[in-house]
Amino acid sequence: MFEDLTHIRENIPDATWQHQWAFRRLYGYVEYKADEHGLEVVQVDPRNTSKRCSTCGFTHDENRHQESFECQQCGYENHADYNAAKNIGLQYLRRRQNAGDGGAPVDVRLNRGTLNVSGDYVPPASVEA
Repeated sequence: MFEDLTHIRENIPDATWQHQWAFRRLYGYVEYKADEHGLEVVQVDPRNTSKRCSTCGFTHDENRHQESFECQQCGYENHADYNAAKNIGLQYLRRRQNAGDGGAPVDVRLNRGTLNVSGDYVPPASVEA
């Protein structure tokens, strides 16, 4: 899953070396390799993903302060990029739920725990020695 970076160059003032970034080329390569393994690669709209709480859905500018995220409504705290990645994953799941083939994946694997189709976070099982 990729953040849709189609218009990123337009958002970088006085961009010089940034114009050489090959987003489309990278996406095309990953898409090609994924197809070889029967995987789907999609682009999702990143709008507000870093300002929206991945737990309760509340969206506000004050939720994000540089690298940290704290929801002003429910108090959820995490790294802002991690929260945004969870929102992007949820966006993909919701899109697939509405797909005609009904092929929504059961869950999305996170670094720790699982984010299920309903958007609930399930922490990893504790390992007892």
